[in-house]
Amino acid sequence: MKKFPNLFPKDLPRTIQRSRLVFKQGKWREVRSKGEERTASGVYNFVVTLEGIVFIHRVSTTVGDKRIGHIDLAMGRDVKYAGQIYFSGRNNRGILRKWTNESGHYQPSPEFMNNAGLPEEFFEAGSFKSLKS
Repeated sequence: MKKFPNLFPKDLPRTIQRSRLVFKQGKWREVRSKGEERTASGVYNFVVTLEGIVFIHRVSTTVGDKRIGHIDLAMGRDVKYAGQIYFSGRNNRGILRKWTNESGHYQPSPEFMNNAGLPEEFFEAGSFKSLKS
């Protein structure tokens, strides 16, 4: 198994409430830390831990003046995969539209997309923007 390290180890992760992503009864669901579930909708950052758990958080969420990122989700640890995942909204919540490898701190290569454990037919390789640590 290929694992991907945090490419910017001087960037310290923040403690956040992470949600797990699960597939139940034909829909993708967000399971929050206290067990509350809701149907996934919109765009999330995701990481897959070395244990195979998929953690997600909305891309638009900020703590202070910084967005929650992949290193926060992974707690700075190595991951099996990382990227962004897109779900339909409104009447089609929980339907996966696409997922990518877009993660500036991990930059996983497309050839290892099967590490994510997500449906490969919805994968779209992303491009990486340069990050400054």
